[in-house]
Amino acid sequence: MSRKRSQHHPQKKTKKQQNQTMYLVITAIVIIGAIAALVLFQDPGEKTNPDDNNDSTQNTVNDGRWLFAMDTPAEYVGGYEAYSTGFIPTLVIIDVDGNIVHKSAGVHTKEELINYFEEAEQSGSGREQAPDFTLDTLYGNQFTLSSYKGTPVILDLMAVRCPPCEDQMPELQKVKKELGNDVVILSINVDGAAGSESAQDVQNAFGQYIKEE
Repeated sequence: MSRKRSQHHPQKKTKKQQNQTMYLVITAIVIIGAIAALVLFQDPGEKTNPDDNNDSTQNTVNDGRWLFAMDTPAEYVGGYEAYSTGFIPTLVIIDVDGNIVHKSAGVHTKEELINYFEEAEQSGSGREQAPDFTLDTLYGNQFTLSSYKGTPVILDLMAVRCPPCEDQMPELQKVKKELGNDVVILSINVDGAAGSESAQDVQNAFGQYIKEE
């Protein structure tokens, strides 16, 4: 007596199941299409560079550092009447035409300096011409004031053994971080002219602010 084999007929999908399957397929197509569009139309400048986190590739424009120099008897900046107030720190703001917009002693806040900077961006805003000078920066390059015409300049006449000068440094750093290359900042150690402070003294006191250029 032979057994009858049982026959298994696959169950047909209900209309609801078919609709769910179609919905999943359409959703997958939409997601894939969206991803493809993002890749296709991404701005090349926005693509991630694997080296972006490497210290050697970081943007140094807004790193909050600026130029430092030692005043010398040959180019005694503090001796120019146009720059000197008799006290330190003295900040001198020079406009795009090379004329002095502001000069005063004491600690200046970031907000005050930004206001003076905005004034210095305007041609004809200065009151007297800033005497030209050339100094060697702490890293051996030359700074000639007249070569920066067209860009506002902040001169910071300072010294190491001067607590208010130390208080001024973080405010200058805030300005440099915000404005980057739109402003030129030069801190000048006026006690360098008298020989009472050395470049190493400045490095030891303010090394975190000094641009290595």
